[in-house]
Amino acid sequence: MSSNIPDLESFQNNDLTVSVQHISKMFPLYNSPWDRIKQKIWRNRNFFEKFWALQDVSFDLKQGEARGLLGHNGAGKSTLLQILVGTLKPSSGSAFIRGRVGAIMTMGSGFKQDFTGRENAYVLGALMDISKDAIDRRMDRIIDFAEVGPFFDRPVRTYSSGMLARLAFGIYTCLEPDLLIVDEAISVGDAAFKQKCLEHISELLKNGMSMLLVSHSPPIIESFCDNATVFERGHIIFDGDVGEAIEVYKRKRSRK
Repeated sequence: MSSNIPDLESFQNNDLTVSVQHISKMFPLYNSPWDRIKQKIWRNRNFFEKFWALQDVSFDLKQGEARGLLGHNGAGKSTLLQILVGTLKPSSGSAFIRGRVGAIMTMGSGFKQDFTGRENAYVLGALMDISKDAIDRRMDRIIDFAEVGPFFDRPVRTYSSGMLARLAFGIYTCLEPDLLIVDEAISVGDAAFKQKCLEHISELLKNGMSMLLVSHSPPIIESFCDNATVFERGHIIFDGDVGEAIEVYKRKRSRK
């Protein structure tokens, strides 16, 4: 994804997978439905309060690197991920992503609810520009990894949250994206499946995949990530060593 990128040429000439440049995101807050109507009529005036979910956020992610995103609920982490996957547009700033992206976010997001697990694998693979033949070659791996049995050929609206997590991890990790975005999804599922996910992601990282990981679990962040970014009220308050980032996050959490 790119938008008004000031140094696209330099991005293309280095080993970055993601470059986030001065991204801000504002949401209008209306006190009443009438204010929304007035805003549509009198566009030169503001009938809302501005809520900045992100303000001037910048960082780079190198190929093969894993970055943890830490912060309390509402700090801006998920908003940033939605901008990176294209479901939200930034109010200002730009981002560039190199290669195929797999995003495991809210369980069920990205899935066609009336499609089967198999059909969703084809849809998500196509969105990653992977051919049907290539998906077919990986389908057995997806089925084995997901461990949903006969439900793989049933509509995903019949799945439990744990089954959705299994399917999402099975599809996205077996299709081997260049960038894997994970928003809290590792916390879903039983202990054995979590361990399988952790081992598989570790192997993908060794093979050059990059990852952005949101988690409220410092041990998970520390086990995977080379560095981490701490968010508070839409701002980056720390960016650097993962151990130091976790300490900053813990101090902030203890004050809540």
